[in-house]
Amino acid sequence: MDSVKIRRVGNSNVVSLSRDFEELGYTEGTDVVVESLPTGELLIMPAARVRTHVREIGRRALAENREALEKLAAYDRGEVEPS
Repeated sequence: MDSVKIRRVGNSNVVSLSRDFEELGYTEGTDVVVESLPTGELLIMPAARVRTHVREIGRRALAENREALEKLAAYDRGEVEPS
């Protein structure tokens, strides 16, 4: 575990990560998502990993609700009347 200080750069507060984290995908220029947890902790994740996770959840939701979504699509196209 590393201990680092938050420092000011321009109008932002910055935390520097050790190069040891590069093997996990935290390299210069990597887009990250920062989430504030109710405990006051910060969760930092590579944005690409978050996008992949959201896509997986969306695919699962579509698969689980395919019949209802197909009925809604047919209604939107005017192919069926509301029940």
